[in-house]
Amino acid sequence: MLKFIGGTVGFIFLVGLVVVIGILMLIF
Repeated sequence: MLKFIGGTVGFIFLVGLVVVIGILMLIF
């Protein structure tokens, strides 16, 4: 269960990071 939660948090963090990089590349 804990491993599943950690994987979910890691996945959300990874997606968020990609979105932020995409937005920054669009702005600059």
